[in-house]
Amino acid sequence: MRSRLGPFAQTAFSVYWTGGLVSNIGTWLQNVVASVFVYDRTGSALAVGLLNFASWAPMLLFSVSGGQISDRFDRRIIVIVTQLVSLVVSAGLAVLAISGNANEYHVAITAFLLQTSWTIAKPSMTAMLPSLVEREQLTEAVGLNTLQFQIAQLAGPVLATVLLTTSGYAWAFAINAASFAAPILSMAYLYARGIGGRASPSARRLAAAAATGIVDYVRSQPWIAGVMVGVISTSAVAEMIRTLSPIIVTHLGAPSSDAGVFVAAQSAGMIIGILTAIPFARRGSARALASTGLAFQLVGLVVVGTAPTLLLAGAGGGLVGAGFSFCFPVLTGVLQTEVPDAVRGRLLALHQMAHLGNRPFAALAAGAIAAAFGPAAACLAGTVLAPIGLIAVRSAWRGLDREVLPAPAMGESV
Repeated sequence: MRSRLGPFAQTAFSVYWTGGLVSNIGTWLQNVVASVFVYDRTGSALAVGLLNFASWAPMLLFSVSGGQISDRFDRRIIVIVTQLVSLVVSAGLAVLAISGNANEYHVAITAFLLQTSWTIAKPSMTAMLPSLVEREQLTEAVGLNTLQFQIAQLAGPVLATVLLTTSGYAWAFAINAASFAAPILSMAYLYARGIGGRASPSARRLAAAAATGIVDYVRSQPWIAGVMVGVISTSAVAEMIRTLSPIIVTHLGAPSSDAGVFVAAQSAGMIIGILTAIPFARRGSARALASTGLAFQLVGLVVVGTAPTLLLAGAGGGLVGAGFSFCFPVLTGVLQTEVPDAVRGRLLALHQMAHLGNRPFAALAAGAIAAAFGPAAACLAGTVLAPIGLIAVRSAWRGLDREVLPAPAMGESV
């Protein structure tokens, strides 16, 4: 039974996973409701793009700092403090909405602050994963962590649709505030049991002494750049679909509240994709999955951009989601397994920038193109990302296959 449960046989991983799931459901609830709120108030696709730009910009501004903090301090305390800040900020927006005083500027500022908090916490949350499971389970744990995010991306938008049609914006913002209690409690559990704390003493010394060490390490491992470009390509496509969701559904004659259903279709594709990918990955086909996923995303964008009905557009969104699940866990897993603990926090901060730091620009570009030429043109413009990702991923695999010498120690020049 324990072997069938895999990483879930480890109580620490189950608690960690559950706390992230609850928090991410609240986050995706907030994301969809905030986009609909701004679109309903302004009627502008560009305004939605600007909101999502504000939502993801902290990834570019604070990811490196989050990685450095992760390698120097107790990772559990970092998560607890940042999530407490998020709880207070999101509760403030809920109070404004309940009193009828919330506007699009409040929503955008809240989005920026919440993303700043999460950006600082994310490297710590990701870097502690190897301490929760056995090494041979790490790749599967990365996949399950991605699945957790995707379940939340399915449940959050569905919950948003229900609340928008019944209770309104205020309840949605309040539920998101409450969801931050889950990661706080999960980190308290790990803290009480002495699991997932600081990096090793040698890693902390290197982090304190060699601020540029991560640059040297990445330069010594050129395959990492190919992985990062692949991450950018697959993540940007997913963000374009989310940004365009309220514009696409209204363009096809549905109410803006159905944006949650459309985003949920992409999330359903992600869940199906990750469940389908696990058996192939166990048989050693992970590299092929990454390329297949990028091809799926290209086809999905074309379907969404040309679909005459919301049902067909949702099917295209599902293809985009499945492609993401084929590609992203493979690229993330290779970083987790191929880099040493001494640089993991900072390297995952760079991964975070590749995964989410591109999204403000993807959101802004999608919103601007949709405002000028329509959502179909925005989707078709995004198809250029797939071939870029395919070339980068193939380059990364070739680089990994050529690796025969150990990387230089952190802080050494190359």
